[in-house]
Amino acid sequence: MNRIPIQEEQWMELAKASNYRAHALAKQLGISIRQLERNFKRQFSNQPQRWLDAQRLAQAESMLLAGNSVKAVALNLGFKQPSHFCRQFKAANEMTPSEFVSIRLAKGSCRREITCVAVR
Repeated sequence: MNRIPIQEEQWMELAKASNYRAHALAKQLGISIRQLERNFKRQFSNQPQRWLDAQRLAQAESMLLAGNSVKAVALNLGFKQPSHFCRQFKAANEMTPSEFVSIRLAKGSCRREITCVAVR
């Protein structure tokens, strides 16, 4: 792992395969958690679990906007409970998943309305 840098796309696949858990990712790569931490610091300037959490929440945003329910997103991304997912999502985004979807959909509809306004 030290000799051949892993590309970001590969990290995303590995993150999903490890269910967004740093210890599982280290085990999957056959390295210690400390080696994983050093590599992440060098490549991403971040801790592995923080990076994994950010990737998981970014995936959650996409899934929510695609119309998936909060419960389905939580279970699909490996959260043990939907409530745990909601707490983590709110801590990161300062709004609940439902509020996020409502605001994003409202912003999208406002933009469509503005572009349809006739010019006088």
